[in-house]
Amino acid sequence: MNAIFKELAPALQVEFLKIRRSKTLWLTILAFAVLTIIGGLFMFILKDPERARQLGLIGAKAQIFGGTADWLNFFNLMFLLVSIGGLIIFGFIFVWIFGREYSDKTYYDMLSLPTSRVTIVIAKIITAAYWSMALILLVFVLSLVIGLVLQLPEGSAAIIRHGLTLLLGTGTLTVVICIPFGFVASFTRSYLPAVGSIFLVMVLGQIISQIGYGQYFPWNIPMMYSGAAQALSGKTAAPLGFVSYLLVILVGVIAIIVTGVWWRCADQT
Repeated sequence: MNAIFKELAPALQVEFLKIRRSKTLWLTILAFAVLTIIGGLFMFILKDPERARQLGLIGAKAQIFGGTADWLNFFNLMFLLVSIGGLIIFGFIFVWIFGREYSDKTYYDMLSLPTSRVTIVIAKIITAAYWSMALILLVFVLSLVIGLVLQLPEGSAAIIRHGLTLLLGTGTLTVVICIPFGFVASFTRSYLPAVGSIFLVMVLGQIISQIGYGQYFPWNIPMMYSGAAQALSGKTAAPLGFVSYLLVILVGVIAIIVTGVWWRCADQT
C-alpha cells in the first residue's frame, strides 16, 4: 500500500499532463458550457416570451421545465441537464482516459514503467473524477453568471447553496456510476463498446423506471437524487433510501476492484 502512495503522485502528474495536451478537455468544457447556455435560453424564453417570439424561439417548449423564470427553476433545469448530460460526458471521460492507451498504442510503454498497474488504474480514476467535478463547478459558476445577467428573481443565499449542494451531490453520484465504463474500455481495448455501454444503461434506466424499480438501478440514482427524473416525467419519483445509495457505492467499489485486477492480471500483449 505504501508503494502505491509513493507512485501515485508521479502517475497523477502524467495523467494530468495528458489531459492538458488533449483537445478532449476543451470539448468537455464546451459541452457543459453549451448545456448551461441552453438552460439560460429556456429561462430567457420564460421570462420574456414576447421577445423570444420576435427572435423566432418557441416559448411553449420551455414550459416543460416550469412556468416561471426564477433561480429555483433555473437550478432545477440545470439538475436535469447535468443528470442526463453528466452520464454521457462523464462516461466518455472515463472511456477516453482508459481507452486512449489502446487507441494510441501507449499501453506497452506504460507497462514497461516501474509504476504498478494498480497505481495506474487509481491515478486514472482520480483524474477522471477530478476532471468531472471541475466541470460541475464550471456549470455552477456559469449558472450564477447567466442568472445575474438575466436578472432572475427570487434569488437568495439559501437557494444558491441548495443549488450547489445538489449539483455536487449529483456530480459525485454520476462519477461513481461512470467508473465501470473505464473497465469496459479496458476490457474491450476500444472506445466503441464502452460508449455503447453508456447508451445501453440509459435505455435500461428508462425501461426499469417505467416498471417502477428505478430506485434500484444505480445509473438512475443521480437523476432521482437531483429531482430531474420527476421534472422529466411529471410523475412523483420513488424515494431514495439506503439501498439505493448502497447500490451506487457497490457499483463504484466493484468497478475499481475489477478494473485493478484486470489491469494487473490480464495479458496486455
